[in-house]
Amino acid sequence: MKKLLSLFLFFVLFSCMESDKEQIEPVQQSVQQDVATDASGRQYPGLDPNVIYCGPGWGRKFCRFLRKHDGTTWADAENYYSDFSDIKFSNFNVDDVYFISFFNLDNITSYCEGWKRGENTYDGIKWNIKIKRDEEDVFWFDYEYYGSSEEIEYTITYKYEVIDGLLNFSSSDGQNFIFHPSERNYSKNLVETGEIILLEGCMFY
Repeated sequence: MKKLLSLFLFFVLFSCMESDKEQIEPVQQSVQQDVATDASGRQYPGLDPNVIYCGPGWGRKFCRFLRKHDGTTWADAENYYSDFSDIKFSNFNVDDVYFISFFNLDNITSYCEGWKRGENTYDGIKWNIKIKRDEEDVFWFDYEYYGSSEEIEYTITYKYEVIDGLLNFSSSDGQNFIFHPSERNYSKNLVETGEIILLEGCMFY
C-alpha cells in the first residue's frame, strides 16, 4: 500500500514539474524574442520593443524601410501628372529630418514638399506624423491633420509596401497607387516645367 502511495505521489510531483516547465519555457522564448532590434540586428534590451524609434535622435540604425530604400524616387507612370505623382524616401541624418518628399510635376508649375516625423507646419497649417510599422519593405504611418486648430480634425493611415520591385501605396481614405522606380533626373535645372515651387522640407536634387 505504501509503495502504491509513493508511486502515486511521485507521478503527481513529476507531472506538476513538467507542467511548470511547459509554462515557463514559452515565457522565456517570448522574452528573448521581444527585444528592440535595430536594422542591422543589434538588440537593445533597455528599449521598449513596441516603440518605433525610427526618426531624429535614433535615425539611420532603426529605420528599416528608409535605410533600405534611402534615396529611391518612385513615379506613378500611368498617372504621371496627377496630384500624387512622384515621391522620394530619405533616411534621417543629422542635417535633414525629413523622410519623404512629394513631387507634383507639371508643364507649367511644379512643386515639391517634404514631411518629417512628428509635427509639421507650413503656412499656419499643422499636421503630425506617427510611424506605426517599419520593416524592410513595409512602412506605415498615421497622418494627423490639425489644420489651424489645436485639435486633430482627422487621421489618415498611409501604407507603403514594396512587392516585386514596385511600391504599392494605399491609405485609409481609399487612395491606391502603384509606383515604379523612377530613372528621371530630378535636378531643378532639368525638370521641364515653367516654375518650381519649393515648399518646406523639399528634397529636390
